Amino acid sequence: MEKHKPVRMCVVCRGRFYQSDLNRLQCRDAKLTPFTGFGRSFYVCNGCFGDKKMVNYVSKLCKITKEKAKEEIFRFPLSILN
Repeated sequence: MEKHKPVRMCVVCRGRFYQSDLNRLQCRDAKLTPFTGFGRSFYVCNGCFGDKKMVNYVSKLCKITKEKAKEEIFRFPLSILN
């Protein structure tokens, strides 16, 4: 019998994926960071990373402008993504 795998939703495309296939991020001090274990977080699939809808979501969540959110997303090191 196969062990249960948790399913989570990408905040951008609303697609359902296994938790291990998603990137868990959070906003701390108006900066986009990997989840640290404390506070609110959100999941983004690899296909949606950098999408315009993600810019809108990050700007609302971090309470920053869309231009600053775009900078944060493109500054984010892709090496730590799945």
